[in-house]
Amino acid sequence: MKKILIVAAIVLSFAALVFSQFFIKVRIDCKSQYGDCPEQISVKLNPFNGKSLFSAKRGIKKALSSDFLISDHSLQYKIPNILRVELLVKKAVVAFRDGKTGSFVLADKEGIVLSRAQDSALPVITLEEDLPGVGQNISQANLFALNLAVGTYQMYQIRESIVRDGSLLVELPGQIRVIFPLEGDSEILLGSLRLIYSKLREDGNLAGYSQIDLRYGNPVLR
Repeated sequence: MKKILIVAAIVLSFAALVFSQFFIKVRIDCKSQYGDCPEQISVKLNPFNGKSLFSAKRGIKKALSSDFLISDHSLQYKIPNILRVELLVKKAVVAFRDGKTGSFVLADKEGIVLSRAQDSALPVITLEEDLPGVGQNISQANLFALNLAVGTYQMYQIRESIVRDGSLLVELPGQIRVIFPLEGDSEILLGSLRLIYSKLREDGNLAGYSQIDLRYGNPVLR
């Protein structure tokens, strides 16, 4: 008899847990790795406030799985009625500027345009072409330029560069212009630049050159 009562209690508890999802009305609490959720995500989640736990969980999973701003997410129910939404939000690493209009778009390391902006403190690449829209991917050539721009910023804190005539142009201290190709191995190109530029500075030869051209198998100094 005692065993039957224990089994019955377990079954009833499980049933209560399952069916409670259809009756508990939740309040959404959204957080990201930066603190509060981005406004555009909060707007998507607001309609689920006051919904049942079951309905809110299902709807939020669907809404976030198709959002290009989100890398990952998790849901956690907290007694009595809180549904915590934890987000891993994609981070912009480069700003692309339209050379004609001066407008900006911000892109992550995968080359997805996350947002538009009036200005940016990120490394800036000026393009002589129309900018892609939010949610779109930049071209492979511009993605290659993005990796080079991030690398030169990390090495020399150079924020400005420009894509022109199929190359990325970067101005280094000492009035040295670097010309990168937009294909190949970005790590090798950045490594070559580091070696050449360091050698020029060590030898005191910066004044003797104005250009490092990395578009060829053997770098050309002019």
